[in-house]
Amino acid sequence: MKKNLLSQIIIVVSFLMLSASSYAQSNTTQQISMGIPEVLLINAVDTTGNVAAISLELTTNVAGTAIAGGTGTSYAQVSSIVASGQTRSIQASYDVIPAGTSLDVTGTTPTSSNGDGTYGSAVSTITLSTTPQDIFTGIGSCYTGTSAKDGYRFDWKWNASTAGQYANIVATTGTATTVTLTITAGQ
Repeated sequence: MKKNLLSQIIIVVSFLMLSASSYAQSNTTQQISMGIPEVLLINAVDTTGNVAAISLELTTNVAGTAIAGGTGTSYAQVSSIVASGQTRSIQASYDVIPAGTSLDVTGTTPTSSNGDGTYGSAVSTITLSTTPQDIFTGIGSCYTGTSAKDGYRFDWKWNASTAGQYANIVATTGTATTVTLTITAGQ
């Protein structure tokens, strides 16, 4: 009888252990799919951080000298995410400018602490045309900030041409040109 009772106790304990193990937590895994899309955003602003036109005017105050002046500054605020090993460029071109004049731009990469990343570098001063030209190259994943004077700086200079084009200059007021800034796809 003791043997039978001992066998019954062993069976009950074994059953309880098996029952307990069937309710125990086992490990599980969860797959999480993560992706970062390419980002390609650009916004042109004036020195106050507002989207506004820049006014350039050629003048002279000394008789016998060519008209000169026409300077202004703007910024391109950028957010960029590129694929591994790729970079972008910022290009500029215009639609039309008054005859006998030229439009130059000098770029400066961002210096504000409001952004971060790979800003690339500025190309030397460029005389713009209707064909897009690189102003900044080697731009990687970065953001420039959105405050006044954040971003890629563009120093514009509207000039009177001196290479036999001065005779083509005609007085004009309020002539507008559209400068197109383009950030290229990653290459």
